[in-house]
Amino acid sequence: MCEIMKEIEKLRRRIDEIDDQLLELINQRLMVARNIGDIKSRFGAAVVDARRENQIYQRLSSLNGGPLKEAALHRIFQALIAAGRGIQSPLKKGSLVPLYVVIGNPVGHSLSPVMHNSALAHEGLGGCYLACQVKDIAAAVAGIRGLGIRGASITIPHKVSVMEYLDEVDPMATDIGAVNTIVNQDGILYGYNSDCAGGVQAISDKTVIKDKDVAIIGAGGGARALGFGLKREGGVVTIINRTPSRGEKLAGDLGCRFRPLAEVNELPYHIVVNATPAGMTPDVDGIPLSSSLLEPETVVMDMVYNPLQTRFLKEAQSRGCVTVDGVAMFVHQGAVQFELWTSLAAPVDIMRQVVLEELESR
Repeated sequence: MCEIMKEIEKLRRRIDEIDDQLLELINQRLMVARNIGDIKSRFGAAVVDARRENQIYQRLSSLNGGPLKEAALHRIFQALIAAGRGIQSPLKKGSLVPLYVVIGNPVGHSLSPVMHNSALAHEGLGGCYLACQVKDIAAAVAGIRGLGIRGASITIPHKVSVMEYLDEVDPMATDIGAVNTIVNQDGILYGYNSDCAGGVQAISDKTVIKDKDVAIIGAGGGARALGFGLKREGGVVTIINRTPSRGEKLAGDLGCRFRPLAEVNELPYHIVVNATPAGMTPDVDGIPLSSSLLEPETVVMDMVYNPLQTRFLKEAQSRGCVTVDGVAMFVHQGAVQFELWTSLAAPVDIMRQVVLEELESR
């Protein structure tokens, strides 16, 4: 035990030495950054250069071959860039760092913060994205307006109830009957639904939707948003649900067919989507219906993204199906949010990478 403690102390001293070197190098970097800022100021050039910051990050990302994960690199890089901006061009009175939030209950499990903070850092943008557990949605929306929060993601259970507190709602979100994204433009709050576009894009990456027969298992908010989007793309949608009353209600709202889950003994569909929580952690053995009903080459999507490879997807893959994991929809809907908030193209590959890394670490 004594020898083990000596070895640990030796390694700790090495960490201290490296920390000292890092601190010295960071201060050297900031001094150089300040000199660049002084030169730019003398010539009337813009001091902050988001394009250059993005290039720096991409170079560091390409050089990173150690155990440092992409999301952690983003956090370190974001702090380093913020320090550089602070010494080059200190915030003037009235200058604010954009704030974004995800609102839900519960929300501690959300992967949105790591995804969006990484996207902001990757694009060289200032800002911070936080998770907020909220029970009173009316008070939360008032807070978004009062605090000048730039944008918000809305998740369970507030996607429907939030709509009445917004100034304007996008027609598509109105048709779907749910909002999962808020954009704050000078105190006016606009509501959108990115779940629809995110799910459609995730499936479109694997197959053409138009004229395809699509089965959606479930009758909740995810099924509603995706069903609406798939119908708009020309898919022929059928809702399959355990509780007939809920399934018939959603099918009626979407103008599509309904089949009770208990009566399903075949799946003659090109695309099958699980929009139920079956298979979600911790119930990883759950499955929405028997995978023996799946035909080879069917495109099978699971909206569950934790675990990444659900039992349903694993069994579908073993039967020769083309699979779409829940991360694909989650990332694509997040990309739509990012673009609504920033008017910039979202770094989709980076967003997916950090979400996968976070899932692995959990």
